[in-house]
Amino acid sequence: MTLTTLVHRFGDPADVVRLETGADPPPGPGAVRVRMRAAAINPSDLLTIRGAYASRTALPFRPGFEGVGTIEALGPGVTGIVPGQRVLPIGTAGAWSQVKTADAAWCFPVPDTLDDHAAATSYVNPLTAILMLREHVRPRPGMRIGIDAAGSAIGGMLVRLAAAAGARVTAIVRHAPGPALLGDLPAAEVVVLPESDADDAHCALRDALAGGGLDAALDAVGGAHGTALAHALAPGGLLVHYGLLSGRPLPPDLQRRRPDIRLVLFHLRAYVHAAPRATIASALAEAFRLVADGTAASPIETVYPLTQIADALRHAERPGRRGKILLAP
Repeated sequence: MTLTTLVHRFGDPADVVRLETGADPPPGPGAVRVRMRAAAINPSDLLTIRGAYASRTALPFRPGFEGVGTIEALGPGVTGIVPGQRVLPIGTAGAWSQVKTADAAWCFPVPDTLDDHAAATSYVNPLTAILMLREHVRPRPGMRIGIDAAGSAIGGMLVRLAAAAGARVTAIVRHAPGPALLGDLPAAEVVVLPESDADDAHCALRDALAGGGLDAALDAVGGAHGTALAHALAPGGLLVHYGLLSGRPLPPDLQRRRPDIRLVLFHLRAYVHAAPRATIASALAEAFRLVADGTAASPIETVYPLTQIADALRHAERPGRRGKILLAP
């Protein structure tokens, strides 16, 4: 019998995520049983639990999109991986459990260069950053790029990767203490934007840019921030929207108001489920390398045992948090 988490209704994560005990049946054909070693709590997990994606989330469900574990048992017909091997079991949720049964085709070996904490944060943010920049933005020397939520783990990755390509990066944060969180990130300028009013945010960003337009922008916030970024783009500019940290969507008429820009809605899950396994493996290999050298590494604030899941979830939503919250199943 092992512990797992389950969500029967949408709501505040600390209130609706429940610990339950279940049996561990042997994995079926093509599947493996993974003993989880560490799992991350990400904004995408919390938004899903709150019901932001209710139309595509069937209740009840097992939360946790990201984690690392060890292969414990193989189902019939499984080849290419062996018991005792560390893997990322991606493609489905369920990482906030002591054991996860997964399709072997969705399990990717983890290199020894990464410890469990680094491995547990090497999928969602690093792969999202790599794919958005590679597939859509394509940063180049002199290109002007705006990145909001720049004090977040993925925001920092995007700033470092874009600056390394020679782009001029405007790092945007939502709260005045934000710039202190940026440390030595190589941003050309840091802008604090008001969060409540789109017009105020637009004016503040326009003033910070001194009238010059952005060539591209990456938006993890939505709402007023995403709208301000769209209006800060030069004609022909690109807005990649990939998150909803504000809880507010982009205005539905945004493309009509800025018909001269390109708008891309990036969803890691949609990309991963459409891509061949070899493509995912190649992108993960790049992510592992960038996590190992620090470019795409996520700071870890603390680790909670799975039995303290409610405390861990409250901590994950605490203002001023300086790193990821992990679970140790």
